[in-house]
Amino acid sequence: MLLHPFLIPSHFRAALLESFACLVISALIIMLIQTRHEYKQRQEMLEKAVEDLELSRRNYEELFTNTSDAVWVHDMESNITLANKACEKLTGYPVPELIGKNVSQFLAPEALALFRQAKERLLRGEAMEQRYEQQLNRKDGSKAITHLATRLIVSDGKPQAFQNIARDITEERKLQDNLRFYLRECLRAQEEERKRLACELHDDISQLVLLLSRRIDNLASEGSNYLPQELRNEFEKLYELSQQAYEGIKRYAQALRPRILDDLGLVPALEWLAQEITKLAGIKVQVKTDTVPPLPPETQLVLFRIAQEALNNIHRHSEASEANITLEYQEDAVRMTISDNGKGFELPQQLSDFAAQGKLGLTGMAERIQLVGGEIEITSQIGKGTKIIVKAPTKLYNESNS
Repeated sequence: MLLHPFLIPSHFRAALLESFACLVISALIIMLIQTRHEYKQRQEMLEKAVEDLELSRRNYEELFTNTSDAVWVHDMESNITLANKACEKLTGYPVPELIGKNVSQFLAPEALALFRQAKERLLRGEAMEQRYEQQLNRKDGSKAITHLATRLIVSDGKPQAFQNIARDITEERKLQDNLRFYLRECLRAQEEERKRLACELHDDISQLVLLLSRRIDNLASEGSNYLPQELRNEFEKLYELSQQAYEGIKRYAQALRPRILDDLGLVPALEWLAQEITKLAGIKVQVKTDTVPPLPPETQLVLFRIAQEALNNIHRHSEASEANITLEYQEDAVRMTISDNGKGFELPQQLSDFAAQGKLGLTGMAERIQLVGGEIEITSQIGKGTKIIVKAPTKLYNESNS
């Protein structure tokens, strides 16, 4: 049974209450000090976070403002809401003038269609990881060619705007076009020289060799009754050598510039080429063709040279017994496929790496087809042969439409 509080002496009860009050006050003071310490720590952390955020903001603003790539943001109606200094250099408009302008003001009809396609793809949730080429109209009326990357800005699950990063490649494209032009002129001069040499070999040197052969044959025939057998044998050998030289000159002249290509066109020239490789190397070459519309002479020549180089490679390196050339017409393009059943080879990462590996013929194929606005695809597997697919437009390539 508990003692009644009033049974505790008053002086002891007062001391007990005072001790209890001291304990409560001490506990409160400790809690207050701890709370203040925690508050101070949180305050410091908050201040540090604000400082870091401000530093990040300044760094981002500096990066955004001074980056060499043009960066702008436009809203869902394609009105520009934010732009950096590089946009001024790219478009010719000061940044304040750019704000509020609609992106469509800088795009030609073809470029505007491409812009809308990219926008629709992003709104459908499709990723656009690679940059795409876009042409912009500058303030002074000139054109700028850019590599453009666009991403969708989403807030609370809703699309809010588009961010665009454009790299100006106008000068780079001009250099590429100039290099392409010089390369085309070099190849054109090379083909003209090949044609001249082929004509001289066929019309002059081969005729002289043929006359020499006939003269040797006549001398051998005229002296058959009184010349020693040993001398007649020498005449026969000379005649055979002159015939071999005549046939070799004809073959070299045809290889330099086959007249069948100029006279009859690409398909007969490919069939002749297949027959020559079959006779020379014993490789069975089949040519299959669709009805192909008339092609520009430059395109015919490029396709023929690619087929010629491919068959030469098959003869020298592939150890193949069969090869096929297929020519197909597809809308506004012609597609040529050359395949073999040879030993194949390991492909590099990029076509440009062929040159470093010493495969200059394959590099030349890629360069030639690019000059007429075409493309090439090379596939090969060890032990399973090689396939070269070339696609070229049926209309002559124009640099202004690149």
